[in-house]
Parts: sequence; C-alpha cells; structure tokens
Amino acid sequence: MNCNAPLINRRILRLHAENAAFVASQLRLGQDGPNFRLVELFDLECRLGGHLDALVMGREAGVDLALEALATAAEFGEVFTAFHVCLHARPDLPLASIAPSEALIWDQVSALGAAASWCAPDLMAARMRDWIGGLDPMATWIALDVCGLRRIDPKGHLKPLLSHRDPRVAARAMQLAAELGRADLAADLARLAESPDPSLRFRAAWAAALLGDRRAAPAILAALVTPATPAREARQVAELLPLILDDRAARAAIARLMSDRQTERWGIVATGALGAADTLDWLLHQMAEPLMSRIAGAAFCRITGARLSADSLELAEFPDDPDDPVVASCPQESFIEAKLYWPDPEKLAPWLAANRSRFVTGTRHILGLPAWTIQPPIETTATYQLDQRAVALELAVRAPDAPLPNWRGAVVPQPRGFTRKW
Repeated sequence: MNCNAPLINRRILRLHAENAAFVASQLRLGQDGPNFRLVELFDLECRLGGHLDALVMGREAGVDLALEALATAAEFGEVFTAFHVCLHARPDLPLASIAPSEALIWDQVSALGAAASWCAPDLMAARMRDWIGGLDPMATWIALDVCGLRRIDPKGHLKPLLSHRDPRVAARAMQLAAELGRADLAADLARLAESPDPSLRFRAAWAAALLGDRRAAPAILAALVTPATPAREARQVAELLPLILDDRAARAAIARLMSDRQTERWGIVATGALGAADTLDWLLHQMAEPLMSRIAGAAFCRITGARLSADSLELAEFPDDPDDPVVASCPQESFIEAKLYWPDPEKLAPWLAANRSRFVTGTRHILGLPAWTIQPPIETTATYQLDQRAVALELAVRAPDAPLPNWRGAVVPQPRGFTRKW
C-alpha cells in the first residue's frame, strides 16, 4: 500500500469542480467590483486554490470531473477549471492535445488565459515559448493574456503580433502593449487606430492613449461610444476620456453621451472620471432617476470620497431594480450595478454643503483628493477594486512608459494587511 497516493472520492472531487467554477467566476467579477477589497479577493483566491489543488491531486479523476462540470455548463468558471486541471495533467505542448474542443472556445478565451496564469511558471515556461510564436492563434492569445495578467514583457515577440492575421490576437497584443507601458510601440498603435475594424480601432486607440498619444487617439475614442458599443468597451472609454482630453473637450464628450438615453450611463461614468467639483450638484440631480441613481452615486463618491454605507448616506428602503438593457447585456456591468449602494440625495445634499470647501474648482479629484497628489501603490489610495482601477488609469496616463498598475494581480498577505504579487 502506497500511503502517499491520494484516496480518490469522486463525490468530493465533483464538489471541488463545481465550487472551483463558482469561485473562479466570482473572483473574476469581484476584481472589478465596487465593494470588493483585497481581503475579499484573498479569501476567494485561497478558496479557488484549494479546490484546484484537490482536482490536480485527483489526477485523471480530477480531469474527468472538471470536464463533467464543463459538459453541464461551458461558462467562464467551468472552462477555467477544466483547462487549469488539463494543463497540469497533460504535458503536451500543442493546445489541441491538452483540452477537448468544448473547452477551447473563443467566447470564453479569457477563462483559458486566466487558468494558464494560475499555473506555476515552471509548468508554463515551455508552453509559453511555443505558443507565443506558434501558428495557433488561440495559443498565441493565451500566451499574451498570461503576459498581461502577470505583467511579463514578451519583448521582440510583441510588435509583430500587433498586426496578427487574427484580429483577436492583434487586439490582445495592443492591450498588452499598454499594460506593459511599451511606449516604443505608440506610433504603431496610432497607425493601427485607423483600422476599418471597429474592435481593432478601439483597442489600438485605447492603447495609444495610455502610451501618450494626445493627437488622434482621444478623438477616435470619443467617437466610438454609441448605443451599439459593447458595455465593456464603453466603460473603458468613459473611464479614460476625461484623463486624456482637456477640460472643454471632455465636457463636450460627456454632453454628447448624455444626449442619448442609451449612452447616459457612460456619460455619468465619465463625469466621475472627470472629477470636477462643479459637477457634484448635477450628480445629485441624476440620483433622482432610478435608472441612473446608483451609477450617479458611484460617480459622486469617486470624486468626493464619500462612503454611502459607512456614512449613512444611502436610502433607508431600496427600490426595485429598474430594467436597464445596457446593464443586462453585460455580466460585469450587471454585477457592478447590483453591488452599488442606493444613494439618498436628501442626505447627500447637506453632506456636500458641509464638505464643499474641500474641493477645488478647476482641479480633478479622485476619492476626495486632488488627482495630482495620487502616488503608487494604488491600494494606498483606494480600498475597493473599481476605485483601484480608476487610480491605476490615473497613474498610467501620467507615466505612459510605465506599466499599467495591475489592480487584478494576485493578492498576498503581509504583516499588516495585503498587497499585490504582480
């Protein structure tokens, strides 16, 4: 009898597979959540790591049960879990030999990248070298995503991939250039921002703007948000535009967004990014509209640093959630909206009157502080993930040749509190 061999209990392993899928999906959403702190993410990461370790120790039984869960529902969590376990169990370098076709789907490719980034570097090193320069576009995309999630620079591999034949790979390479602060590629990205493909035009302009382009990129981004723009892209534009436009142009862009009912949400998000003290009364007025109330409250707090729950500034009774097709179309946006507090404008008005002198006219504010005073690391200024995302963008725009601070990096404990691993 080998006492070191794991005792396989398929019922327990099935629970590990199901729970790993659930926790992976919650972790992904929470990384951009409005009320998720590092401690909550650390808890989710520890739970996910435990479930994955059990499945890996279960060897082929772990693979079978992860694939069984995948056959039931091929969502982010199930794809993440199955691919991660397969990467450990099957050392073949060709991607098609590692996981079955039902796991290798472009609709959930972000789950594949996340699963690979959770593997130890020594497990992925050979695969990364093979995939990033290989002929399989999905393998190349996964390698780029791992580089982005861990902030690893692929150096000479990156520039040719900006023009990859597969637009999905090209877009991920553009995003990675911005995440790494590869300002040497800014001119290439500015040229690629003229692409006829809307998704490539968006990603190239977004990346070029983060890398310092203040000529063509801002105008391209400002014109990209329409009622047909996916919510994920629209939010990214709304968060970035006020940081790269002058005040007058930023306000004109916000006014255009507010002129259409279907893009009002992004106008309010952009107002929060603008951080201007003279918009606070207008945001109070927006809170009277149930459809915009919570996002307006979030913008108000982004500027002022007010805490709706801790300072008892939320409604005593919450209304029913209004039907919002913009929110309903995007799981991340739906998650953000559901986690936001309902602000009470009648409580916030006296709060603003008492605190108005703290906010300087003509100065952009983040969480109650002048934006120019913000310094890294991001977690010293912002407690919550969505706020850390805003601070990360502020720092990246200020230093185009520096990496975008990784607000989605792995959380590690330290003697007092938590920090980021990457």
